[in-house]
Amino acid sequence: MAKENSYSLKKKNIGLVILLSIITVGIYIGYWFLSSKSAFQIIDKKNFIPYKWWIVATIYLSISVIFSIIGEFVFSMVGLYMLDSIDLILSYFFLGLLYYSIFRMKESLEEGFDEIEINKYMLFFFHIWYIQYKINNITKNDGVPYEKT
Repeated sequence: MAKENSYSLKKKNIGLVILLSIITVGIYIGYWFLSSKSAFQIIDKKNFIPYKWWIVATIYLSISVIFSIIGEFVFSMVGLYMLDSIDLILSYFFLGLLYYSIFRMKESLEEGFDEIEINKYMLFFFHIWYIQYKINNITKNDGVPYEKT
């Protein structure tokens, strides 16, 4: 049973979340974290999710996608190789940020809702998609968690 009724977890279409994550080359993942910030801060104030780093990651990913599209018109080959190197290095940082944040969300949801049980292996492989699936299972259409009666 939920601790409070005022959680603002939003129910989202899983197919759309997956599609947007793939089409936007991961930019939507950053947006998803930032859009769920207030709900997770209400659920668990002590569980730290680095939202400021998600702002940086989302901005960088957006710029990186733009440069990958128009980069050969703007940069020389050396510049393109440098951007590829920076992208490779930062992709490992963003991957670490993703897993750190998603497992903090797992802890928050398990502490905030007694009825939720999150599989760590499913979480590892399907990250925000699996968390959103679990949020959809505990959330009514109006954004308020189900109450046991």
